[in-house]
Parts: sequence; structure tokens; C-alpha cells
Amino acid sequence: MAEPVASDRDLLVAYREGRDGAFESLYARHKNALWLHARTLLRDDALAEDLVHETFMRLVRAGDAAMAASGSLGPFLHTALRRLAIDRIRSDTASRRREETVGGAWIRPLGPTVDPAEVADLDRALRRLPQEQMESVLLHVYAGMTFQEVADAVEAPLKTVISRYGAALKKLADMLGGRE
Repeated sequence: MAEPVASDRDLLVAYREGRDGAFESLYARHKNALWLHARTLLRDDALAEDLVHETFMRLVRAGDAAMAASGSLGPFLHTALRRLAIDRIRSDTASRRREETVGGAWIRPLGPTVDPAEVADLDRALRRLPQEQMESVLLHVYAGMTFQEVADAVEAPLKTVISRYGAALKKLADMLGGRE
């Protein structure tokens, strides 16, 4: 005779009591439906997976408020996931708006002898760098900060900042066709 299937309530109580496998069982029970819901909202597999993990973190922090009167975690989990997705979409939209607001060039020619077309090419290339690399370049080159000052400002190890800077220069050279 097969063992009865534990309810969400039972598994949540077992998890809070520290019983092995309880959380994994909850996760296995809900992850596919949550992932599909997140993918529908975000249209991105990796982001959907991240949101499922964030949703379960919300469950862990929620305490008894997560349990619906029906004893199912489904409504709580899908509501939490939807709110996280909306927050992510709003954040991404705000980020794009900030990018558009900056509009024109991030950098400008520093003198009349600098070719504006080359500066525009560099500006476009800088925007394509990962945020951490662009930050290292802009702070070091345009803000005139030492690598140690950059490391202090971004709260990263000095070697990490130098590595980001080097990687950024390589990518910029590749994007700009090795111009000097």
C-alpha cells in the first residue's frame, strides 16, 4: 500500500521542524508550475528560474502567513512569484528609461582635436560592456581615480577591479576593431 501524499501544510511543518527532504518535496511539487508561470510573465528561461528560487526564499521568510486556508501553498507561491515578476519588469523598464534619459553621449570629446565620430563609437562600445567593467573604466579613466580608489568606491578587491578594467579594455579594442 502506498503512503499517503503529504499536504503542503504537512511538508511546511516538517521543513520548519528540520525534517530531511521536506523542503525538497515542496520545491519538487511546485517548481514546474511556478517556472511556467514565470516564463509566461518574463519570456526568459533563466530569469524564470531565478524567480522560482526567489519565490521559495519568500516562502522561507513568510512563516505561517504563507499557508492558505485550503492548506495549499499554491496561491501564496504564485502571488509571490507574480509580484516578483512585476518588480523585475518594472526595474528593467526603469533601467531602460534611465538609459534613454541619459540619451546622448555618456562621454564627450575632451578637446577640439578629438574626432567626434570616434568618441561616438567609443560611447556605443562602452554601453555594451557589463556594468562592472564599464564602471571600472569610467571611474579610472574619466573620474581619474586610482585603481585602489575605484576598488574602495565599488567595494571590490583591488585585483578584481584591475581584472575588470583589463577585460573591458580588451572588449573595447575588439569592438572598435583594434583602433589606436
